[in-house]
Amino acid sequence: MRFLDEMIELAEPLIREKGCEMADAEFVKEGSIRILRFYIEKAEGAVTLDDCAAVSEEISRAIDERGDDGQEDYTLEVSSPGINRVLKKEKDYERFSGSKVDVSLYKALNGDKKPVLILNGHSGGVFSFTDPDGNAVELKDSEVSRINLHFDFDF
Repeated sequence: MRFLDEMIELAEPLIREKGCEMADAEFVKEGSIRILRFYIEKAEGAVTLDDCAAVSEEISRAIDERGDDGQEDYTLEVSSPGINRVLKKEKDYERFSGSKVDVSLYKALNGDKKPVLILNGHSGGVFSFTDPDGNAVELKDSEVSRINLHFDFDF
């Protein structure tokens, strides 16, 4: 079993015990630092710093009790997915249906590799969107590199 999968299996019940849900997890190298990162969310509202601290303490304690994991040193981070969160799972596509999203494409759509669209759903390996002019847009999974919630910086 991959290290990240093992850590997800360890962390998920602890995250739920703290009243949160795991939105995503990753094990990455940033510069010379390896980071085990968990993104948490709450169905009823925003994740607080106290939520992140409590979840981090529980996961850290469980990792320590588990003993040597065979990995080099790494840093544990727990945070919210943020305002421009990545959408990766079916439940994300359902939850944020009707939301404005930034879509990163492998090939340009009408000259744009990063259009802002409205997410309508995902089914059978195809995303359905609406463009700013109200036109329907369908894209296969294989055409989409990444989808993030869009954040308008207009105040």
